[in-house]
Amino acid sequence: MFNTNKMTVTCLDLEGVLIPEIWEGLARLSKIDDLKLTTRDIADYDDLMRLRLKICDQHKLTLREIHQVVEQMEPLDGAFEFLSWLRKRNEVIILSDTFREFVEPLLHKLQYPTVFCHSLKLDDNLRIVDY
Repeated sequence: MFNTNKMTVTCLDLEGVLIPEIWEGLARLSKIDDLKLTTRDIADYDDLMRLRLKICDQHKLTLREIHQVVEQMEPLDGAFEFLSWLRKRNEVIILSDTFREFVEPLLHKLQYPTVFCHSLKLDDNLRIVDY
């Protein structure tokens, strides 16, 4: 199935393409509307993330609570099948502005794809202190 004459790499985003948006899911399940804000609302990514971290701190949301939300999520309809189909034909790399610590509970549902993304800085209590 692989073409031996050339290498083809397909790069995909993760959130909104293969899985639901994690911040939106967290906002819905935690009932914290301000976590619904995206770069459509606050264009500067650093400003947006600083606000999100402040909100998480105010509501005492740690990585544990975020994982409880993420573990309830499922890949979007057809995502698993699409990714399986694509892997038979190309190398697949996922490039995302999400965080490794957020998506880890979901990766097994997609057969552990190669993901390049950000990492969070956590304190000893799994509170997010920086990104």
